[in-house]
Amino acid sequence: MKGASANPSLREVESFVRITQSVRRWMRKPQAESVLRFALGFLATAIYLMPLFWMVSTSLKSPSEIFQTPPVLVPSQPQIESYRSALGLPTDRPELYVTGALYFKNSFIIAASTMLLTLALAIPAAYALSRFNFRGKITFMLFLLVAQMLPAVLLVIPLFVLFKMVSLYNTYFSVILADTALALPFAIIILRTSFIQIPDALEEAGMIDGATRLQVLWHIVLPLMRASLVAVGVFSFLTAWGEFVFALSFLAKPELHPISIGVFQFIGMYKTQWDTMMAFSTLVAIPAVFALLFLQRQFISGLTSGSMK
Repeated sequence: MKGASANPSLREVESFVRITQSVRRWMRKPQAESVLRFALGFLATAIYLMPLFWMVSTSLKSPSEIFQTPPVLVPSQPQIESYRSALGLPTDRPELYVTGALYFKNSFIIAASTMLLTLALAIPAAYALSRFNFRGKITFMLFLLVAQMLPAVLLVIPLFVLFKMVSLYNTYFSVILADTALALPFAIIILRTSFIQIPDALEEAGMIDGATRLQVLWHIVLPLMRASLVAVGVFSFLTAWGEFVFALSFLAKPELHPISIGVFQFIGMYKTQWDTMMAFSTLVAIPAVFALLFLQRQFISGLTSGSMK
C-alpha cells in the first residue's frame, strides 16, 4: 500500500518537472520574450490610461450614474450637456454658467506667448554657450542646472513684489514672464546640445560666401535642428498651458484666468459638478494629447540630440 501511495506522488513530481522544463524552453525562444514584453507594455499602458478613460467616461455620464454602486465604466446613455456647460454654451442647467471659451482663450495667449518668448531667448543663449568661450561660462551652465531644481512656489513672492513695483500685476505679461523663467533653463540646455552637434565648418562656409553670423544662424543652423526647436516649443507651451501657481498668484481678475484656474469653478461649497469638471478636464487635455501624438518623433529626437557622439 505504501508503494501504491507513493507512485501517484512520484508521477505528480515528474509531470511538474516536465511542465517546468517546457516553460523554460518556451521562455528561451525569441517570440516568448516578445510576447512577455508586449504583455508588460500593454499592462503598463492600461494602468496609465485608466485615469484618462475614467475622466472621459465620467464626463459622458448622467449625474445619477456618477455615484452609482457598483461603478459604471461605460455610460448607458452618453450625454454632452457637461461639455456645453464647460464651454459656456446654453444648457438645461441654469444654476451653472462657466465661461469656458474665455479660459481657453486666456490659456492659449499665455502658452503661445511663453513658447515664442522662450524660443527667442533660448536660441541666442544656447548658441553663445556652444560657440563662444567667455569668463563665467561654466558657472552660468551650473546655474541653469540648479535653476531647474527650484520649485515654482519659491519664485512667487519675489516675482509678486517685482510685478507690483513695475505695474505688471493682473496682466498677461506677468504670467508669461514667470512661465518663461520656469521653462528657459531646460530650453537652453536642450538647444545647446543640438548646436554642438552641428559642425563649425558649415558656418565657416556660409561666412566665406559673404553671409553674416546671424544669417548663417537663421538660414543654415536653425533648419538643421528643427527637432530640438519642436521639443523646446512643445515643452514650453505645455508648461504654460497647465501652470497653476503663477496664474493663481498674479491674476486676480476673473476675465484673465486660464484653464488651470477655471477648473475650480465647478467645485462649490455644497456641491461639485463632477461631470462638467471632467468634461472641462478632457478639453484641457486635448491640446497636450494632440501635440505629443503628432510631434512625438520630433519631440523625442530633440530631447535625445547630443546624447551620443
